[in-house]
This record gives sequence, structure tokens and C-alpha cells, in this order.
Amino acid sequence: MFYLSSYRLSLPILLCAMTSISGWAQSTYYISPTGNDEALGTAPNSAWQTLAKLNEQTFSPGDQVLFERGGHWLGMFHVKGSGSPTQPIVLSDFGSQDQPAPSLDGDGFQSALLIYNDSFITVENLVFTNQASHLDSNGVVKKLPTFLGESNDWGSGKNVRFGIKVVADATSIEGIVVRGVVIHDIFPTPTNLENKHLGYGIKLENRSDTLLGNVNTIDHVVVEDTEITRTGHYGFWIKALGLAGNNNIKNTNIHVKGCTFSHTGGSGFVPNRCRDVVVEHCVYNHTGSSVDERMWKRGSGTWTFKCERVFIQNNRLMNAHGPQDSYSAHIDYGNKDVVIQYNLSFNNEGGFAEVLGDNINCGYRYNISINDGYREDPDGLPWNKKGKIFWVSTFCGGPVRCPSVGTFFYNNTVYVDSTLNPEIYVWPEAGDVHILNNLICMASDGETLQSFLEDQDNQYSVGTNLFYPASRIELDEDLLEGALMVDPVFVSNSAMIPLQSALNFQLQPNSPAVESGTLISGSADTLDFLENNGGRDFFGQPVSNSLLPSIGALQSSLCGTNSHWNSSEAMCLPINDACFGDLDNDGSLSVMDLLILLSLFSIAC
Repeated sequence: MFYLSSYRLSLPILLCAMTSISGWAQSTYYISPTGNDEALGTAPNSAWQTLAKLNEQTFSPGDQVLFERGGHWLGMFHVKGSGSPTQPIVLSDFGSQDQPAPSLDGDGFQSALLIYNDSFITVENLVFTNQASHLDSNGVVKKLPTFLGESNDWGSGKNVRFGIKVVADATSIEGIVVRGVVIHDIFPTPTNLENKHLGYGIKLENRSDTLLGNVNTIDHVVVEDTEITRTGHYGFWIKALGLAGNNNIKNTNIHVKGCTFSHTGGSGFVPNRCRDVVVEHCVYNHTGSSVDERMWKRGSGTWTFKCERVFIQNNRLMNAHGPQDSYSAHIDYGNKDVVIQYNLSFNNEGGFAEVLGDNINCGYRYNISINDGYREDPDGLPWNKKGKIFWVSTFCGGPVRCPSVGTFFYNNTVYVDSTLNPEIYVWPEAGDVHILNNLICMASDGETLQSFLEDQDNQYSVGTNLFYPASRIELDEDLLEGALMVDPVFVSNSAMIPLQSALNFQLQPNSPAVESGTLISGSADTLDFLENNGGRDFFGQPVSNSLLPSIGALQSSLCGTNSHWNSSEAMCLPINDACFGDLDNDGSLSVMDLLILLSLFSIAC
């Protein structure tokens, strides 16, 4: 398993830090709609009132800035000052929990919250929005007086708008935490209507000039338990500028956990030039949304660009829309060691799995895909924009095509009903592609699924994939290698279990898919995805390094009909709430599980 690296301080540095901490006069500042900027600001009954007052301050390690619940503020808050690894500056809330969380409305400035060349700042329990005009009542572009220098032009939200923006252009920064935050309705009011979609929930932007030796990165970032909805474009975007041609410099240690991205105009989360990224236990629903005309209207749930060591796991990726991409999660070009695993994918217009060119050791394993790839090509062209189950291209940003090394799809379970017929397609010159142990099950009626694995300059490792029924799929000759064309014989679960539950894809002990797969083993390196099987399946059931695996995302029904595998206990437990769609694999039914189930549908195979 992959873990984010932790901070490691040498003893002299630690002692120095402790000495410094002892000298800090930590303060808590209170902000209330009924406050007074002439007050001390250090107690609820002497709170400050305005963002203008906050923008005059420079905060110190351990300081807290608390907004009163039920309050609403207009403008951009430029928080100044850095915390420390042990004493971050905290922006949070105070007051009655009966009141709504404090809301900061960017009011047409570029961002509701700006963090600029400062580190170790935690933002929690706040709400951000930003869609008002970039002009004030006098028709003057809104800019923040305390945001000085050439970069003051960024203070205008004329063409681009953010909920939270983090910028590193004079120094590297680290230790940014966003927790329990809600970001909604982020749209610009641009002079150029072509930019009407340029609204982003969170953006981390690092600017470098490698020719001058000026390199700035953003490291050790956590975004958790955060909801981002109704944005013109991406929900959360990490963008590195000034590093063209340099693939070694990356933003590092990014952890996105337990977040919800819904009705974002573009993709939910897009990391650019990052290393050591974990994206887990998130819900992506209606990315590429078109519920507002200011939206981009296309986008996969999440995708990586020129990233390294990325684990996208245990997420729910649903209802992606758009005329291009719009897969559950896709791997763009220039990546290394990216694995998409243990996810439930449902009803994504573009399809389930997409890998572009110039990638090394990237792919998908132990995922469940339900009815992905319903898009039809607008021009009726074969192998073009039609929805796909697996798609490998060689696109890498221009007319020159780039092969990849070690692209893999193994132990995925795919269900397709009678209403759609996505394709399987591998472009010529795509490199070596490994398609093993996948279980593709379809309703008995419906159009035939097409598959085409181009042979030009491609090398395939294909075997023990199960397709059922044979009447609904036209297999490419390469896919016939070791193929099983038999009923997978899923467990017949209790009538109380919704058919859309992942439990429906457990295999009966007599299933021909049980222990019939190709062994993926031989390496102790967890990043060697072609020779290391990860050790567990979709539900956390163990996968042996010596015994043949079962075909599909779930191993054999180790627990039988009336129980399920609990990975934290490493044992079978009686079926209870998990039967009804434990989408977090934690043995309990959450409100979010119920909301997700409402968006799913019943299936049969």
C-alpha cells in the first residue's frame, strides 16, 4: 500500500523549532457580522467585522482566525503569514452549531480566499462562493489594495474565478490543508465570452523559470471531507507553470480524501506535474455538467497529467458527461506509475478506462464498471468518439504520436446492459498492452460490442479474460487468446440486496472464473504493477502471490451468500447494512451511500 511521506525533522532543526515556538505569541482572532474593526478582535465579544481588517494583518504560527457561524462576508480574503509544521495558521469557525457555516463570497474578485507564497495554513468548516461581477458600483475593476506588486492584476476576477487559490511564485510552499469546506457556484463574468467557463473551486498554481534557476513547488497538501459543486470548469486543479520540458520537478505529496465533486463543469480533480498523489474515498458525480450555460460541459471524474506515483482508489465515479474524454477516471499523457484501482464506475458517457500516450507503467485493476460508455460518435465514425470499455491511444499533445510502456487492464469487472454497446480499442503504435483476468458481462440482448486491437508496432499480453454472452461481442483475434466465453455464475444474493450493489459480482464457488486467471506475481515492489498484484481485490479480499487468481474485480465468494468480507477485520462478517450498498467498504451504510444508491439502477446478468 502507498502512503504519503511524513515530515522528518533532524534533532537540531526540531530543537530550533521548539525554541521558536516557545517565543510565539499565539492569538485567536474572531470575525463577526456584528463586530467592530476598532475592537481588539481577540474574543467573541470584541470581534472584528470585515475582511478589510483581516487583510491588514500578518499572522504568526499557531494563530487562528475564526468566523462566526451564520455570518456572510463579501470580497477576497488574502491571508498573510506562514505557520509551521506543528503550529499552522488555522482559518475556521466559531459559534452555535445550529447556525450555518460561515460563508465567504469572493464578490467578483479573482478568489474568495488567496494564499500567496505562504505555508502551513489550514482552512476548515467554511463555505466559499464567487460569481458576482468583477466591476464595482462605479464600473471599476475590483482589486485588493493589500495585494501589491505586479501580481495585483491577479486580484481582478474579470475572466477567471476561484473559490480558493494558492500561488507559489516567489518561494516553494507546503502544508496547505483544506478540510470540511464547501465550495459552490464559482463562475466568472468575463469580458470575453469564450472564457465564461473559467471558474474553479480550488487551484494550486506554482510558477517557475528554470532558465533563471527559479523553481517553486507546492508540497504536502491535504484536501479532505470537502464538497465542491457548480463550478464553470474543474473542481480542484493543480497547475505547474514554467516547467515545460522538465519532467523531474513535481509538486509532491498530495492527498485528496473523502471529498465530493458534483456538477462541476469540467473534471472533478486534475493534478498536473505532481508526484506521490493519493485520491481515495471520494465521490465524483456529474462531472462535465451542463446545468449552467457557463459550464465547460465535458470532463472525466479525475485525470492525471505528467504525474508520477499516483493511486486513485476506492472512489465512486459516476455520470461523467461530454463529447470528449468524460470517462470515470483517465490517464492523460506523460505519466509514470499511475494505478486506478478499487473504484466503482457507473454511467460515464465516454467510458470506463482511457490511457493516452507517453505513459510508463499505468493502468486499471480491480475496478467495477457498470454501464459506462454510452456515447455515440456524432459522425458515425468507427473507433472515434464512441464510448469505450478500454481505450489506449498514442495522443501526447500534438501531431506526433507517442507509444507507452506497460499499459495494463487486469481483474476489472464490467457490466453492460442491453441499451449500449461500448467498444474496446487500442491504437497502432501504442506499445505493450496487458489485458488479463477481466470479466465482461452483458445483458443477453442488445447490439454487438466491437473490439479492435491494432497490430502495428504493438505487443500484447492477453489471457484469461471472460466474456459473456458470446453472442454480444465480436472479439478481436488478439482478445481470443485464452478467452473464456462462459457464464461467470454470480452469487444469488438476498432479495433485500439492491442489484446495483457490488456484492452482486461475487462469484459462486463453482464459477468457471474462480482461480482461473493468470497469475500476476514475482515482485515485492508495490509500484511494479505488472508483477505485483496489489495483494487485495475490490472488497479487500486477499489475492495470493502463488495461487491462480479469479477473473474479475472480486475473488471467489469466500464469505458465501449471507456474509461479506470486512478488510479491516480480515474476516467474513454477516451481511447487514453493507448489503444495501456499503460504497465505502467500511461495513456501514452512510448517508452518502444512500445518495449514491439513489443514482444507480438495478442490473441483472
